[in-house]
Amino acid sequence: MRPQRLTFESVKESIKQKTTENNRTYFGKDFIVVTNNNHLLSHMLLQTNPVTLHYTMLGFVSKGKAVFTVNLLKNHLYQGNIVVLNRETIYQLEECSDNFTFDILILSDELIGILFPEKEPEILDRLSESVIPLNASEMDIAVSLIDTILKILHEHSGNELPAYDIIRAIVRFADNIRQSVNERKEQTLSREQEIFNSFLRLVNMNASKERTISFYADNLCITRNYLSIIISRFSGVTAKKWIERAVIMEAKALLKFSALSISEIAYELSFPNDSFFNKYFKRIVGITPMRYRKS
Repeated sequence: MRPQRLTFESVKESIKQKTTENNRTYFGKDFIVVTNNNHLLSHMLLQTNPVTLHYTMLGFVSKGKAVFTVNLLKNHLYQGNIVVLNRETIYQLEECSDNFTFDILILSDELIGILFPEKEPEILDRLSESVIPLNASEMDIAVSLIDTILKILHEHSGNELPAYDIIRAIVRFADNIRQSVNERKEQTLSREQEIFNSFLRLVNMNASKERTISFYADNLCITRNYLSIIISRFSGVTAKKWIERAVIMEAKALLKFSALSISEIAYELSFPNDSFFNKYFKRIVGITPMRYRKS
């Protein structure tokens, strides 16, 4: 039986097996802190298959660079960036440098609910930005806050409640930076980029149910032809291809990391039957879903 998704508990056990005495770590009931990881997560998650996350991770990059895809978009990650991977995102790490190092904070869904019972910061939204640039001063603040969590836990014999306030502060700190970056971007955002961003957001939310270009054009209040022209001109990829990418990425994650049968996956992705799903998958990937699962 394959795990249906990469859960908080499964990632906790994987990280425990990878950490050494050189790492400063804390493994709590609902959160994990790891510093000085030196390629830790890249070794654990570097693979050709997408995975669906069921936790939230904030990583503060201190060295190196990496390339990864989150919800269809390729991201380049450099020293001085925060990477935010939220629950239910489809994630795939593609490559990273040998010196790729970052401090990480991983939060369970339960802890998110405790820290933000009324309204979660926008940075925790599934489709929020995955990479946020920090200046040197902001990076120092973020790293010192993570260090403070470890000191509090050490001084208070693992009492986690005082650490909750620091974790909450880290999330809000990152969210404030995200908002400032977005405000600067919006000042120079073109109409075509606005349409593309909105289209991609809709695709990530609806591709498992809706695969017609007309659906997305109607939701954006523009014509089907205009949407097709804008998406192709802006991204170099057709609107149809973006929709197919979203469906196939989710299908691959389900095939590799769930115990669902082919028929159940076809139903999950709104295909009329497994025959339609098999033909659709083979046309795009080149092999059948069953062969992909066994590969």
